[in-house]
Amino acid sequence: MPVEEQYYTKARVAHKYDVYIGKNIPFYWPALHFIADHLAAHFRGRQGLVVLDLGCGTANHCITVSKKVSVGPLTLVDHSAAILEVAQRKVAEAETIPAPVAVRHGSFLEPATLADIEAESVDLILSSLTLDHIHEDEEFVALLRRLHGILKPGGCFVLCEKSSSPDPSTPSWRSFAEMIHIRGENNRRHDFKNEAEIAEWKQHNFEEDVMRPLSLSWTLAEQAGFQVETAGGAVLPPAEELDYERFYEIDFITPLDRARVFDTIESYGAGILICSKR
Repeated sequence: MPVEEQYYTKARVAHKYDVYIGKNIPFYWPALHFIADHLAAHFRGRQGLVVLDLGCGTANHCITVSKKVSVGPLTLVDHSAAILEVAQRKVAEAETIPAPVAVRHGSFLEPATLADIEAESVDLILSSLTLDHIHEDEEFVALLRRLHGILKPGGCFVLCEKSSSPDPSTPSWRSFAEMIHIRGENNRRHDFKNEAEIAEWKQHNFEEDVMRPLSLSWTLAEQAGFQVETAGGAVLPPAEELDYERFYEIDFITPLDRARVFDTIESYGAGILICSKR
């Protein structure tokens, strides 16, 4: 499906995104705060970080991080003009983000979108709920290698994505699917979306997004030259134990070590990798 037709490019989605996201995803803000806290420790004492927010959405990620680390030049990248309009307005109002802010309207999968960013010129690259649009692992690694190239030594790259096995017959994918159905019910109960919008949103999650085990994302990041410093996740229980009430109690991020991530393919409502440049 062409990127222009994808769910999040639509203006009506962009302008209501912030209204429901925190209520629909109980671990959304905890995930961003988990990331910000670890970046604050990594960049302690550094001022005016050069930041690239890749697939910036409505800028929640970079604004949250800017409250814990000193942000300097910021570039927002997204393929949705409507989303970028919201993001620009919010960062302009954020006291922790200095003007001017650069904006790039385009797909991060197109080399031209990032082509003129100089090598080793960026301190921090943020990516939240966006790399699951990449279908092929080779394309995933190729993008990460480009990001590795523009990152300064000692810089950080952050990945935060839904994570499970891509196989519908596996327990982890069934937990992911149950999460989507529960979030659909939340949309219904709070009148965030009508039935047609819920159906379209589910189609986006099941057909457009690509699920990867967090262990695979970790491996691909290492292949691109990154070292994973910190990992965390909103761990989803087995599908048969996951109901509406239990899901909305998952308002925290569990720190994860390499052994846990690689020993068992769990399902994470948000799987987080904070990577440094070797």
